[in-house]
Amino acid sequence: MNHEKRFFTILFILACWTSYSDLTSGSLPAGQASATQPSMKESRQSRPVEKAAINFQRITVEPGDTLLSVTERMNKQQTSIEQVLKDFSILNPSADPNHLQIGSTYAFPYYDKKAN
Repeated sequence: MNHEKRFFTILFILACWTSYSDLTSGSLPAGQASATQPSMKESRQSRPVEKAAINFQRITVEPGDTLLSVTERMNKQQTSIEQVLKDFSILNPSADPNHLQIGSTYAFPYYDKKAN
């Protein structure tokens, strides 16, 4: 009985440790997680060309604003969330679209057909 108790105690500790490790650092190494994203060098080279083609409007973020709410408020036509995220990231390379700072001004993509 003593060996069985020791076995389950070790098994429990191992399960706790692996769960903690997975939750704090993730299960994929950092190199694999970003394998599908372009390198910084590639991103910087393509951004000036793309940025010129995206119409935008500078808006200061207020409490309760999100990327999607601001974009929907200023655009009459619907655009996919993926496209909005991509364009916002091109226009604001150092900003996190999921964590906009209240009081900060960002370039939001503007999809009005008359502007093209």
